[in-house]
Amino acid sequence: MAARPSREAVARWNDAYSEQTAALFAAMRAQPHDVAAIRRLARGYLSVAIAWRSLAADLAVPMWARHASVIAAEEFERRAQLEDTRADLASIEGQDL
Repeated sequence: MAARPSREAVARWNDAYSEQTAALFAAMRAQPHDVAAIRRLARGYLSVAIAWRSLAADLAVPMWARHASVIAAEEFERRAQLEDTRADLASIEGQDL
């Protein structure tokens, strides 16, 4: 029988991904300079990255799946950093993105 990640880790990933998706759609509907919407999206990306790292730390999961989880975490961390930078720029008065 193949090893599987814990139900708790999968539930955390599902919750994080659901919030990130909701934040993404909210940011798409928001004004370009809506710092709160951008920060929410950045937090959503970071939550997904943390959830991926949790899955990667599960020693019961095959090595290839752990490696894929680390790569996914790195991408979501990168996206969180990009959105944080975008929020910083948007918070500067008169900044046109």
